[in-house]
Amino acid sequence: MATPGTSVGPFSLLGSAEFSAEAAGRKAAPLHELVMAGLPVPQGFIVPPDLDLAGLEARIEAAVRSIGGFPVAARSSGHLEDLAGSSFAGQYVSKLQITTLAQLMEGIVACRNSAQSPQVVSYLKKNGLPQSEARVSVLVQRMVDAVVAGVAFSIHPTTGREEHALFECCRGLGEKLVSGQTAPTRYVVHLDDGSVVERDAGAEDVGLDPEVLNLLRRYTLKLQAHFGRPQDIEWAWDGKKLWILQSRPITRIQWRTDIDEFTNADFRDGGVSARVCTPFMYTLYRDVMQSSLQKFFVDIKLLAKDAPQKTWIGMFYGRPYWSTTAYKTTCLKVPGFDEEIFDKDLGIQKQYDPAGPIRTPTNLRTILSVIPTALVLPRNYQRYLEFAGAYGPGFLQQEARYLKAAESFPAMSDEEFLKTLKQVLDFHLQTESDYFTTIYYSVNYQTDFKKTLATIGTALGEPVSSVALMSGLRDVSHMKMQKGFVRLVAVAKRSGIESAEWKKALTEFLQENYFHGDTELDISTPRWGECPERVKQIVQDILRSGIDPKDPDASAEEQFSLFSAEEQRIVSGLQRSFWRRLKFERSFRKQLKVARLYLSRREQMREYSTRVYHLVRQYAIEAGLRLQRSGYLKEAGDVFMMHTSDLRAYAQGNITREGVISLVEFRKLMYSGYRFVEPPGELGKALSQSASAVEPGAALGDKMGDNVNVFRGIGCSAGVVTGAVRVITELHDANALRKGEILVTRFTDPGWTPVLGLVSGIVTEVGGLLSHAAVIGREYGLPAVLNVPGATKLLKTGQIVQLDGREGTVKVLQTGASE
Repeated sequence: MATPGTSVGPFSLLGSAEFSAEAAGRKAAPLHELVMAGLPVPQGFIVPPDLDLAGLEARIEAAVRSIGGFPVAARSSGHLEDLAGSSFAGQYVSKLQITTLAQLMEGIVACRNSAQSPQVVSYLKKNGLPQSEARVSVLVQRMVDAVVAGVAFSIHPTTGREEHALFECCRGLGEKLVSGQTAPTRYVVHLDDGSVVERDAGAEDVGLDPEVLNLLRRYTLKLQAHFGRPQDIEWAWDGKKLWILQSRPITRIQWRTDIDEFTNADFRDGGVSARVCTPFMYTLYRDVMQSSLQKFFVDIKLLAKDAPQKTWIGMFYGRPYWSTTAYKTTCLKVPGFDEEIFDKDLGIQKQYDPAGPIRTPTNLRTILSVIPTALVLPRNYQRYLEFAGAYGPGFLQQEARYLKAAESFPAMSDEEFLKTLKQVLDFHLQTESDYFTTIYYSVNYQTDFKKTLATIGTALGEPVSSVALMSGLRDVSHMKMQKGFVRLVAVAKRSGIESAEWKKALTEFLQENYFHGDTELDISTPRWGECPERVKQIVQDILRSGIDPKDPDASAEEQFSLFSAEEQRIVSGLQRSFWRRLKFERSFRKQLKVARLYLSRREQMREYSTRVYHLVRQYAIEAGLRLQRSGYLKEAGDVFMMHTSDLRAYAQGNITREGVISLVEFRKLMYSGYRFVEPPGELGKALSQSASAVEPGAALGDKMGDNVNVFRGIGCSAGVVTGAVRVITELHDANALRKGEILVTRFTDPGWTPVLGLVSGIVTEVGGLLSHAAVIGREYGLPAVLNVPGATKLLKTGQIVQLDGREGTVKVLQTGASE
């Protein structure tokens, strides 16, 4: 019955031979995109804002005939309309059911004049937008003889549930619905299958045929995927065909509060939540976290063996989040647990209610309750440290076996491949569980050690720098990659980038770093071993910058000296008192050694994690090719839209072609539909982001005689540096860096390591003391301030700032930005 239709052709722009999105305005330009994409948009043409209407009647009348004649609608297409934070919905004029040329000419003038209406002027002032840019183009379209019309929201705007769409409709034209003249019939439907969750009859009790509902659901998904963000859509049904009249971004979303507290802290800093996440990558993480975190708490006696399985991880708005509710409620048994310290260490941005953060008192009752944990934890710390230290040989042996098998893919039968694929997924699950468990023990040990340092600082009467004590690790695995880049740059300078010596050096580099890439926790993207040209490009960018990359060995020695000086300062302070020496010195030295070892082992385990993802990627690509050949997938790359459970079921012969194709199509659309969305880092009950990371800095301004802005984050690598800002949000844009600049970015992947060797300081929007940017920053000796929300928008390229990596502040000294 109801099948997708297409428009006859693209919109024309009167007075111009070619279409211009800028001249068309923000309502007409997206509709033109949809016409070009084959979606059913009524035919039309556009009258630009500056086109003189005098003497154009005949031309406009001819244009009307070309789209099917009267009746038509004249719709304002504002040049400041449908912005990210201001939609202008209902502010401009639209004229419907125009039946004569005279009415149309009047309608065009009315639409243009609406840019100067009192309500639009007021709206511009409220949103800080220039009135001079509030020009209006006019979109003239063939009227749809609507039986039913309405609006569709691709995400439920009041619950924030992205799996639900909200449809509102009324009989006839949708104008009475938009203007509030009738109470609409409302449908809440599941986006995956179109089933109705809720229905409110409203004033007219409009019954939509299931096929129409399903068609509307499909278009809603397609429009959201096309624009990469949730959409507010106007539509009309003429009894035979569903028409799209408008699609604009939803500017205000009520993020979910119906769930427990979740965060993507430690997932954002170059991790799986740094960008929209493929379903395959999410389920790889989900499988690991669901098993490893429950087991960890059982092993340290904070959960009983028979405790119900908790939900440790979920996916919202295309990104993984982990449950702080599950984690914190488990840790509440521990005396001295401090929610604020926990949140700060991980970069969780939370506003606490008037009762303040949760803190567990230290008293006889709480101490007695964790005696089993106190007995087992020291042994587990040591055992897991030794386990991680001896991890390499066994891992490398298994990895080599599966890589060798991958060389025989062309000759491998489906049965043999599927058996090996399952083994590789099991190998990944075990490796990642071991890596995650290393992280859990490391984070807990660092927390305990910080408590010791706080006590020592109080005893000494002076602050103790945990940042300095974690510097100069010397054996951080990613610094080996930097040594390779330093050598590549040296060879390129000496012999040229096309020389035999360069090609030999590149081959040697890739033999050691083939599994690394720009975005290592996006399993759908290639690794450097697959695209050596990317490594060549990075080296060329370094050469063009004129900046000599930092020598990792020299940086390591400098940072080790910083660590040694801080260690000796503390020990000397303790030794000045017999009682302080007796009480603290031995435990301080021991805990410091273990804390530093855990940081090193964590980075080494990260390397094994990166390698196993490279391995899984090779097998997933082969699985995609085989699934495509056998008709389970339309495209081989769609394998990354599958879940690990789907691949395991495929290996066991427990899936159908139709089921896979349907699921993959839905997940692909949802994945594309959230690629430009930046959801908050924290979701759920009682969680909200800080309103702003900007403090006016009035006291500083008064003192310095300047209007200084102070941006505050977490100081993660000590030092003070003054320099020009360079805002870079994608690694591919790092070639814009200039000597002495301070990098401001959202996050850093391990693939950013060579870039960090070029800058004088680092500012990121996310991350904490133990994040990748913090560890690498300390090893390079770069001042680093992390977890500054909105830094890439608040700071501008060319501004001169002073960055203090100990205090966690960024002071804007000169506000004039330049490119």
